[in-house]
Amino acid sequence: MATYLYECSRCGDFEVEHPMSQPALTTCPTCGKPVRRLIAGGTSGFVKGQGATQGHCGRTTPCCGRETRCDHSPCRDS
Repeated sequence: MATYLYECSRCGDFEVEHPMSQPALTTCPTCGKPVRRLIAGGTSGFVKGQGATQGHCGRTTPCCGRETRCDHSPCRDS
C-alpha cells in the first residue's frame, strides 16, 4: 500500500493509504469538496553499525575501481 497526500480547500492536507492500482481520490472523504493529490518528498533511511562502513556489495573496501566483479552494479562516481 502507498500513502498519498491530498489537499482539500476546506479541510486542508490529509494522507490516505490505498493500493497503487486504485485511482486517486477526487473528493474529500470528510466534506465532499474536490481534492488534488500533492507530490510529496521521498523518504530516506540511515544505516548504522557495521553496515555503514561496508560497500553495498559486502566488501570492506569501496567497489569503485575494484579488481574483482561482484553481483552488484559499481558504485556511482564521486
